[in-house]
Amino acid sequence: MSVYKPLKRLYREAKGISPLVATLLLIAIAVAASVITYSWVMSMIAAQSIQAQTQIRIDAVGWVTGPNRINITVRNTGSVPATIESISLKKNAPGQNYVLDDITDVSIEPGDYTFVVYDASVWAAATPYIIRVTCTTGFYYEAFATSP
Repeated sequence: MSVYKPLKRLYREAKGISPLVATLLLIAIAVAASVITYSWVMSMIAAQSIQAQTQIRIDAVGWVTGPNRINITVRNTGSVPATIESISLKKNAPGQNYVLDDITDVSIEPGDYTFVVYDASVWAAATPYIIRVTCTTGFYYEAFATSP
């Protein structure tokens, strides 16, 4: 008698799971995957909707000589409160990089405006600049201004 004969009989007698249990497992896996996908998509849509409602603009730019500051008037034209994360400045020329000045928690209510003072010891007279105001949602607004 061969050693392999009992193994063949064991394989022949082994049973798989029933088709009913397999079907129920597949349905449970599909439902779980759809719930996970739904919650992921809904959280992305909520984040995108807040970002889409955030709108700011630069109303005025005032150049202060001496201490080399820039007074910037920022207005919230969106429908949700906007928080300014940073203000950047760069020369309006190819190959120039932004100089960052982080602002901590300057919040503007919808329809309101605020004055932000940017200490810009880097600006030169009679030079065109791009001023960028960035919100915490990632929305930014750029204005072009020439220093006096």
